[in-house]
Amino acid sequence: MAATIKDIAAAAGVSRGTVDRVLHGRGGVCPEVKERVLQLAEELEYRPNRAALGLAALKKPVRIGLLLPSEGNPFFGEVIRGAKAAEKSLSDYGTALLPEPVRGYDTAGHLRALRLLEERGADGVCAATVDVPEVRAAISALAERGVPVIALNSELSPCGCLSYVGCDYRQTGRIAAGLLLLMGLDAPRLLIVTGSKRVRGHNERVSGFLERLREAGKPFSVLEEIECEDDDEAAYALTLEALRRLPQADCLYVAGAGVQGVGRAVREAGLLGKEPILAFDDTPAVRALVHEGAVPATVCQSPFEQGYRAVKLMFRYLTSRSEPPKRWIATPVIKIRENIDEGDGSR
Repeated sequence: MAATIKDIAAAAGVSRGTVDRVLHGRGGVCPEVKERVLQLAEELEYRPNRAALGLAALKKPVRIGLLLPSEGNPFFGEVIRGAKAAEKSLSDYGTALLPEPVRGYDTAGHLRALRLLEERGADGVCAATVDVPEVRAAISALAERGVPVIALNSELSPCGCLSYVGCDYRQTGRIAAGLLLLMGLDAPRLLIVTGSKRVRGHNERVSGFLERLREAGKPFSVLEEIECEDDDEAAYALTLEALRRLPQADCLYVAGAGVQGVGRAVREAGLLGKEPILAFDDTPAVRALVHEGAVPATVCQSPFEQGYRAVKLMFRYLTSRSEPPKRWIATPVIKIRENIDEGDGSR
């Protein structure tokens, strides 16, 4: 049986009136209580009165823009699948996604996508975008014009975003460093392959990784940091060139996508299985390298749930002004050969 306001109130230890105020965005509730109520509503799968909500939503179809650098980046396939699952669950209310995919992290391309989404009539936007002044200014301007933005998958510096739905990149970088420490390599000489320095999450994965290694007090060195724009061909060419130029490298840390290209370069250099590749996410390329023993473990971030949550939170805000939590953080999951094929428990 579906949860009720009474159930949420009992679980949160507050009155039904407080829960009602939170769910209908009426204010007068402290932030800690509001966040707890919203989290419990999600966990208990609370569904508001469909007739009442439908009457409000159907006055005007709810259009949610989706800006993702998904072209050529298989990671975002699961984010899209989650977003579409949320869209389907909200179809009774006339909800529709307006996808605007881009390739890579070119600032002009992301600005163009934001502009197109506004021109297409997006009521709100869920965006995985670059953390640069021009994009932050565009998002701030959208918010001022009444088009809220949820930062999806990669957090942005303050610019008026409604919420952030994604992972804690610094923490996942620290987890990757912990895995490296468990391997017991003697003074590892690292080649770092990042996605883009315009993406805050990629930067935090690198800084968290190095932060944890320094804390451990064991010797290591970073020979070079390559920026591949999450492109497999670029990752292949740049990694192969670096491996030939830096034969002393004995471990690769891939902070973004481009894993297929990195694996291809390592194989061509005759080093597959000899030099560990530390990677993230459960994409086909990562899964294959885990099975081959080239990637000992991968740190995953529930991309389906990120897409699903972002769309649901945006819908609730647009239809009832229900404020989302400032940050919804996916729980990291470590996968190795023995559990890489088990799936992520997505809906």
